[in-house]
Amino acid sequence: MSNQTMRKAPSAARRARAKPGATKPTSARRQTARIEGFRDGKPLIFGWGGHLTRVQKNRLQQRMAYSFFGVVIAVVVAVFIFGFIQQSFIIPNQSIVSINGTAITQDTYRKYLAFRSQDLWNKLQAEFRQQAALQTKVKNGDPAAATQNEVVASQITTDESNFTQGQLTQTSMDDLVDDQLIQQGIAQFERSDPTAQAKLVPTSKEINDAYNAFKAAFPPNEAYSDFLAKNNLSNNDVRLAVTMQLRGTKMQAYLQAQVVSPLRQAHIRRIQVSTAALAAKLRDQLAKGTATWEALAKQDSLDTDSKNTGGDAGWITPWTGDAGLTNWIFANGRQVNEISPVIKDATGTFDLIEVIAFDPSRVLDESLLKAAQSNALAHWFSGRRSDPVNHISTPNSTMMQDSRNLPVVPNLKVTLPTPVSQQNSGLPPMPAP
Repeated sequence: MSNQTMRKAPSAARRARAKPGATKPTSARRQTARIEGFRDGKPLIFGWGGHLTRVQKNRLQQRMAYSFFGVVIAVVVAVFIFGFIQQSFIIPNQSIVSINGTAITQDTYRKYLAFRSQDLWNKLQAEFRQQAALQTKVKNGDPAAATQNEVVASQITTDESNFTQGQLTQTSMDDLVDDQLIQQGIAQFERSDPTAQAKLVPTSKEINDAYNAFKAAFPPNEAYSDFLAKNNLSNNDVRLAVTMQLRGTKMQAYLQAQVVSPLRQAHIRRIQVSTAALAAKLRDQLAKGTATWEALAKQDSLDTDSKNTGGDAGWITPWTGDAGLTNWIFANGRQVNEISPVIKDATGTFDLIEVIAFDPSRVLDESLLKAAQSNALAHWFSGRRSDPVNHISTPNSTMMQDSRNLPVVPNLKVTLPTPVSQQNSGLPPMPAP
């Protein structure tokens, strides 16, 4: 055989690979071992991680990615929870006004405003129906119906002027402040009058009757349940609102009963000036005797009725006039010839008062008596608000007008019809709630 056709003897390496039982290593396994176990010296983050293998880096990167997404989800959930707590609890419970340290919250204001608005709306709708029922009799020339129609039309005009967002928000705020003053006043009256609580605290029956009357007053096309649902109110919220109104009614009756004739009156003289500093200067002159009431009143007083009479303002009756002044004049222990401190009155000016005499039983003119009786509660409120011992914060006007605090129903921006007059027999369409 030629040398070209002779098979070369296998090399030692080939013979070794050909031995039975020998395992042929795969190139893939050798490559995986080299890549995954290789330390490339490259940092993973912020210069750290160069000592890790590729496998360790991959695992660490996965964990970091999972942790990042977990933190993002946790933050989103936390923001949602905080937003819910803020909207449902923190914001509604923020103080909108404070009376002697007692805070009225936005939520309390929101609920009462909804009640107050619906109460006036119900009254207006009843007046519209009453006026509509009178029109046939008015057309037929019934004089009694014509007179009644004029009374109803006048009442509608008044109530429509009160049914505005600005008026209702302010009235509701005033009611809430006044109610706190009433509750604090009840505690004061109870200390001197054992019968005060029975006269001033509404009974369960009175509350139930007022609550049922409010429910029954809804117009035929409106539902009490819809009012509650749309304004997020409960039956108890309505009960609290009617209780507040009852306290005001009972306080008026209680105070009115105290306005009788004859009653204790005071003869005073007065100097009214524009600034507290001037009033203090004049008081100092009076106290030292360097000037007389006659001279100072004529020279400086703004009160045209008394400045030319030595400041003599005549006889003053409790429950009439400026409450800030009468509070001082008729305070327990007040003495004749006593000169008041500087008193800020309801007009924003400043007064000095001296009591000349007291009459413990002076007859009051009948017309003045009736005016004082009907104005008893308003006068009492004015006195409480002007009393320096009472601290009432300025209500937050932004919160008062915030859309979240305004009622959904009734609609405070609805256009109301013009009341039907005696001469106009056509009825305008009823407004939508």
